[in-house]
Amino acid sequence: MKVFYRKEQSAAGTKYYSPSPRKPALAVKSWKNLGCQIQIVSFDPVTRDQLKQVHDPDYVDGVFNGILNNGFGDRNSKITTVLPYVSGSMVAATLNAYHTGETSLSPTSGANHAGYGFGGGFCTFNFLALAALEAHKAGAKRVGIADCDMHWGNGTSNIIQTLEWDWIDHYSFGPDITLARTDIGQWKNSFARRMEEMAAGVDIIIYNAGADPHIDDPLGGVLSISDMKQRDQILFATAADHNVPVVASLAGGYQDPLDPVLAIHDNMYRMAWVYDPASNYPNVPL
Repeated sequence: MKVFYRKEQSAAGTKYYSPSPRKPALAVKSWKNLGCQIQIVSFDPVTRDQLKQVHDPDYVDGVFNGILNNGFGDRNSKITTVLPYVSGSMVAATLNAYHTGETSLSPTSGANHAGYGFGGGFCTFNFLALAALEAHKAGAKRVGIADCDMHWGNGTSNIIQTLEWDWIDHYSFGPDITLARTDIGQWKNSFARRMEEMAAGVDIIIYNAGADPHIDDPLGGVLSISDMKQRDQILFATAADHNVPVVASLAGGYQDPLDPVLAIHDNMYRMAWVYDPASNYPNVPL
């Protein structure tokens, strides 16, 4: 399975509440240790002009020029340096999935709270929206964004509304949290129906596979590890049934130490591998 990763997309040594800047390298290392087939693929960083397709140009220039805060609330040059590579990974993985039909992975986090002219919630630029646009430009008539981060993708919704995109099917877990807390079985059935609806109507699914809904996450507290594995299974299996390619990113996860978060991302990798149309290894232990 192709993982679009370059060392430049990790900001080692940063000490934010969110581990997102340093998580790409750790997730890739963990995936390599699974014993699954993994192919690391390089890519080009995105340009300012690409980001300006989904963000206010003044906001993009303001962040890169150190005039405006990034999504972490500061102007740390380490964050600024990795941003083109973070988005570049997601764009490249998405285009690979769309063109080949393979499941592709981008070890990226920090997108869904970034809107057209703002960042926040550890999100600076919305690579979900940018990847969706690049897939649309490449020929995808409709693009699905299945955002299973714990928190509502307000930034993604803002971009869709601001740019008046009518070719996006956007699901966000945030509005479903109450249902998941009160009746997990009902939520799973609802999620399965929603993914069936999405897969039947789009050409590619962008999956923001958040680890922060986990019951032990300080910003989560909803799903067990078994629930989260089933969530991943529902999405990948449904997409495979409809021959719709999936590209997945990591989204949030705030447990400290980070080992439980990496274990959740490992489970997502396993599900992606099992249901990847290009996989020759259907008997991977789940």
